[in-house]
This record gives sequence, C-alpha cells and structure tokens, in this order.
Amino acid sequence: MEGSDEQPYGIEIGEKSINVGWIWERANKKEFQLTGHAHKERQEEIIETKEIREALVSCEILENYPDDPRGPSCLVLGYSGSRAIHVVCGRTKGDWLLVITVYIPRLPKWINERKRAKRGDKDVA
Repeated sequence: MEGSDEQPYGIEIGEKSINVGWIWERANKKEFQLTGHAHKERQEEIIETKEIREALVSCEILENYPDDPRGPSCLVLGYSGSRAIHVVCGRTKGDWLLVITVYIPRLPKWINERKRAKRGDKDVA
C-alpha cells in the first residue's frame, strides 16, 4: 500500500488516528510496551500480559482520541477467551504500540463491553 492514501485493512479512522491494522501488526510482532499505569491496572484487574496481546491481535476500535495532548490514542475492545478487555493504545516515539491503560469493562462505567453507562442513570451503581 505504499504511496496509497488507503488505510490497511480497509479501516479509515482519521489522519492523526491510530489504525487498527497497525495495532494488530504490532501485537502480532510483540512490539508493544506497557506504561507504569498499565502495569498497575493489569495487576489490579488480574490481567496477564499474554491476555493483553491476545486481546490486541484481533481488537476493534471503540473510541478514537486523535487530539489527545499526549498524542493520538484510542480505546480498543478485544477478547482473551471470552473475557472482554479494554485497552487504551498510543504510539511510542520508536513506533511501538503503547498500552496506556488496560481494564475489564464493567459497571459503574460500562453497561457492557461496547456501551458506556450514562451519568445520572439510575440503573448504574
């Protein structure tokens, strides 16, 4: 695709955004690193590094944050077995995938792995 404006895997998410195909490639090559915050969250949520990789190799982008002051990032949803895992991804200066944070989506912030809970929703704890 060199010289083409087309994004790999047919997914166009914006000029400053992270492309899902790029995430899949980096995860498959094990070219990702976790921030200190991601390590802490991973331990608190009891998520192993191999589960993060498994979630990343076939993830989908849920939210895109192209204007994040720390650099373009996105929230992805992936699965380790049947367990849904959310990963906020960025890019290192060396072009590796940066795992900014990782967590299991659940109430009170998430109704399910794809739907955020609304503030003030009485059904949300």
